[in-house]
Amino acid sequence: MLTTLFSGRGRLIVHFTGWLLVALVTYYLILGLRPPGEALARTAMNIIFPAFLFYVNARIVVNRLFERHRYWQWGFWSIVLWLGTAIARVWAELQIFGESLFNSRSIMPGDEGNRMFFVTALIYFILMIFSALYQLLENRREIEIRHTQAQLNYLKAQINPHFLFNTLNNIYSSAVLQHPRTADMVLRLSDLLRYVTYDGQARRIPVEKEIAQIRAYIELFQLKSEHPLPIRFDVEGEIGGLEIEPLLLLPLVENALKHGDLEYDPAGFLQILLQQTPKRLLFRVVNSFHPDHRQKDETGGVGLDNIRQRLELNYPGKYRLEAWQEGAQFVSELELF
Repeated sequence: MLTTLFSGRGRLIVHFTGWLLVALVTYYLILGLRPPGEALARTAMNIIFPAFLFYVNARIVVNRLFERHRYWQWGFWSIVLWLGTAIARVWAELQIFGESLFNSRSIMPGDEGNRMFFVTALIYFILMIFSALYQLLENRREIEIRHTQAQLNYLKAQINPHFLFNTLNNIYSSAVLQHPRTADMVLRLSDLLRYVTYDGQARRIPVEKEIAQIRAYIELFQLKSEHPLPIRFDVEGEIGGLEIEPLLLLPLVENALKHGDLEYDPAGFLQILLQQTPKRLLFRVVNSFHPDHRQKDETGGVGLDNIRQRLELNYPGKYRLEAWQEGAQFVSELELF
């Protein structure tokens, strides 16, 4: 939520709202000392100069000089910006209004100008520090976001070939046996790869899309068998409008089909439950297996560790992922809350 709030349009709204609140408070305070027209003009002046100082310092001086380790130039231009803005602010007020806000009589610009400059320079110095700290923290936050996204992309890249190799192995076996449904399997794989390639790169997708791909993957697996396999997929609760990270649920089903015993055990089964309540999303996968016949890639596969790392990046503190063995059954549970 905070990432969305302080990025893109959300950041613009936050900044605009902040300056608007400062303007309203400033106008209210000045209105007690000056007429409405003059109060409005002084308020505008007290917003324009600080805003100029804040953003020029943050976006140009800090970003282009300090962050590029050009410290001498950063120091020089910081002083120029600081004192130059303070001088311009004092000069503009004396030229426009002829006196400071707290002076009730016309004055000579000299003495009053010196006092105004000292106060303005002190305030602007504090604003410069705040502006620099804000920009440095924002830069570090953006670096962290990019690093997190790079980690997620790396983890998703691990899933894609893992998913592809497993499915191609199934199709290869069917082709060797000249299975009549091989062409249908290739067509199903094409649809699944389209999902993995395009929708899989999104940050969030409707959960209905993930459900549709799970069903498609099950159908692809079913095509290898002459008889319907005992696979049950139940969806409970209202899932409309719910969004999740793509390719979060499908790997659990893929692992269950890969390591299960549906193809050679008449008593084998796979049960999948997706349950949505107002406070949580539960995804439970139960498959039968025989310990002596468990399959595993030579490279070890992706497994639950990959999913757990992605959850830690995208749902920190808001998930539960567990897997355990109950006799000849293997249970995987993912809960998002």
